[in-house]
Order: sequence, then C-alpha cells, then structure tokens
Amino acid sequence: MSNGIFSVTFRSNRPDHGDGLVIIKDGTVNGGDPNYLYQGEVPTSSGAFTGQFKVSMWRAGNTNVAGIDNYILNAKGNIDYEDGTVSLSGTVEGAPNIQITLQGKRVAPAV
Repeated sequence: MSNGIFSVTFRSNRPDHGDGLVIIKDGTVNGGDPNYLYQGEVPTSSGAFTGQFKVSMWRAGNTNVAGIDNYILNAKGNIDYEDGTVSLSGTVEGAPNIQITLQGKRVAPAV
C-alpha cells in the first residue's frame, strides 16, 4: 500500500523538535501541525529518494524547528510502504547549516 496517514516527528540541530501528520497519496505529501504546512513528493514504491519539501506558516503563534517561517527542505530519505515507515534528513535551502531529520510511521491508510 503506497498511501497512508503518517505520524511524523522531526528534530533540528538548533536544538528543537516537533511532530505532525502527513498524508502520502499517489506520490504527493501533504501535512502539517498547528502552525505549519508541509508539502512535497515521494516515490510511489519503497526505496531511497531525494526531494524538496516546502514548509510554510499557515497560522502565527509558534516557531518551527528551522527558526524560519517559510522554507524549502532539500532532503534525502527512505520510504518503506510495506513496513509503513518513512525517514529523511536534509538542510534548509539558503541556510545549509540548519539540519532537519524526520521519522514517520503509518497510522492509517489514506482513502
């Protein structure tokens, strides 16, 4: 199953951390938390990938792990649809000193 709702946790080297939900459906990633949205693409089959993920504030009130309201994360990762896991690590475009890692686990299928 290449679709799902994933619970994700993320950390940065700033030191900060957070969590949210992402929906992976047909290769697209859409998700968020109480203040930020995440969007991008992943492969539709299990394996390694590289990609860019857009992080944008939709509601003020909290800082994010990068300390920047809107940015692109250049990432490398791995997705395993059979085990229901996703992981990635990357740097913020234009601020490569900011590093972010993410771990996710599928909690339900996406419809």
